[in-house]
Amino acid sequence: MKSILENRPALAREVNKVAEVAGYLWQKGWAERNGGNITVNITEFVDDEIRRMEPISEVKPIGVTLPYLKGCYFYCKGTNKRMRDLARWPMENGSVIRILDDCASYVIIADEAVAPTSELPSHLSVHNDLLSKNSPYKASVHTHPIELIAMTHCEKFLERCGNQSVMEHDPRNESILSERVGYHSL
Repeated sequence: MKSILENRPALAREVNKVAEVAGYLWQKGWAERNGGNITVNITEFVDDEIRRMEPISEVKPIGVTLPYLKGCYFYCKGTNKRMRDLARWPMENGSVIRILDDCASYVIIADEAVAPTSELPSHLSVHNDLLSKNSPYKASVHTHPIELIAMTHCEKFLERCGNQSVMEHDPRNESILSERVGYHSL
């Protein structure tokens, strides 16, 4: 079976950008083992042949209805796949999914039936929000940096720094975890 990337240089470039970022995350130690995920909206690179592609998976529920994603396509890192492997073989460690017309389910269409990240509902919710605001951003990325994970298990760090340190570093952030370090931009 030929790859969805064949004869589609723009789509191949986009997936290769994901692979490049995955390589950076792995090399810098910002994504432990199979931790962290990447999803990218690739809808703008989809042609009529891709739209006609038969699914290679059964219909899978998202768990939430996301109206702005109707008919969208995403490249997704696979569940339990490592960033280092994604960097080398993106289509063996991720897949392309199509959001169905009900906006609450998807199918995998290429290249292999690699199950997307278990955090797909969260990632797709971010994409839904981005599209609802006409945002130009196309990617959702999160990681599990090894050193930060280790620090969140160090009582001295939590007593001395913890979430307060994150808040003081950038007041635009809101602490969202009471016992472990975590933040998001407001």
